[in-house]
Amino acid sequence: MTRTLTTDTFRDQHGDPATWTTATIDRYLVIGEIAPPPPPLYTHREMQAEAEAWEASAASQQRLADELAREGRAIAAGIHRRGARDARQHAAAARLGWPYYEAFINGW
Repeated sequence: MTRTLTTDTFRDQHGDPATWTTATIDRYLVIGEIAPPPPPLYTHREMQAEAEAWEASAASQQRLADELAREGRAIAAGIHRRGARDARQHAAAARLGWPYYEAFINGW
């Protein structure tokens, strides 16, 4: 079995980058040049589009919640308010890019 050294395994082996020496940082940078990490699954532009879609969903659910509350349907309004809050949280994570969004949706 051939063992491949990547920036992830290097960080796993050497711990917190704040404690690294200059030589350790140089080795890490060389590994990054030789074997760069894979690009994120979605581009920044795609994640911004995802954030906009979540914001639109949040606005729609909030409007529905407000309408239901005016009609006196408190339980249904609460359900849609929670849905709007959840959609805003998804939008905020998506705005930060794929790694943050992935961590958010997986609960990391």
